[in-house]
Amino acid sequence: MRSFLCAAFLVGGLAGTGLWGATIAAAAPALDQEAQSFKPYVVKRVEESLAAAQELRARMAAADLAGAQHAWIAARAGWESVETVTDEFFPDLDTAIDAWPDASTGFHAIEARLFGAHRTDALPQAETLVANLRTFAEKLRATPLTAQGVLNGTARLAYEIGESKADGGESPFSGNSFAEIGDNLAGIEAAYRGIFASALKHADPAADKAIEQRIGALAALVKVSDTHSIDRPRLRQLGEDLVLALTAAAPPLGLATPVLGD
Repeated sequence: MRSFLCAAFLVGGLAGTGLWGATIAAAAPALDQEAQSFKPYVVKRVEESLAAAQELRARMAAADLAGAQHAWIAARAGWESVETVTDEFFPDLDTAIDAWPDASTGFHAIEARLFGAHRTDALPQAETLVANLRTFAEKLRATPLTAQGVLNGTARLAYEIGESKADGGESPFSGNSFAEIGDNLAGIEAAYRGIFASALKHADPAADKAIEQRIGALAALVKVSDTHSIDRPRLRQLGEDLVLALTAAAPPLGLATPVLGD
């Protein structure tokens, strides 16, 4: 996957010049309006994650292990479905909330206690998680989303699915990793259909079909599989294919090619 990461840098560097620059300038305002129309989906899912995190805090305070575990999983569902925007627009908060694999705070520090040690003695971390999710929700409401930013975040999330999450996921203690990939894909689908699909169907129907097919194939794979039986090489390949399809969609959309990493 590193080869097409390098290619993304190269094409992205060319996209802002000449005719590319004029096309991008013309297309961006219309797609940015679609990004703002997509924003309520993101706000709703973050609010769901916050509400579940508040329940998590309450269950931990009551030393209710099963209830806290259930609330943790519920909070993850909302969060994982908005990773198309978290790192791209709010990198510091994303790190505080969802750093992995070396996490001393956030979701995964709590996961290790609840599901690894089977203890509820992480109340300070739960308090911090609630505070950070509340701050995230406030900043989200005040921050305009852009089509370019969401495309960047969507492609990067697809890249993570293929490169790192295919190797076992980021929530091994809870066994929730592949459910989270399903939530990631729900967010990718919502972002793609909410912002880009209509324009891409008009500009390049084959590119639209390629993205839809790859999202569908990934969703079907993680839906019917579990941690032990999932076809990880196929998951990796499909994740790579989705990244390539999203990258190829940028020029006909009049957007710069996503840059996938540092």
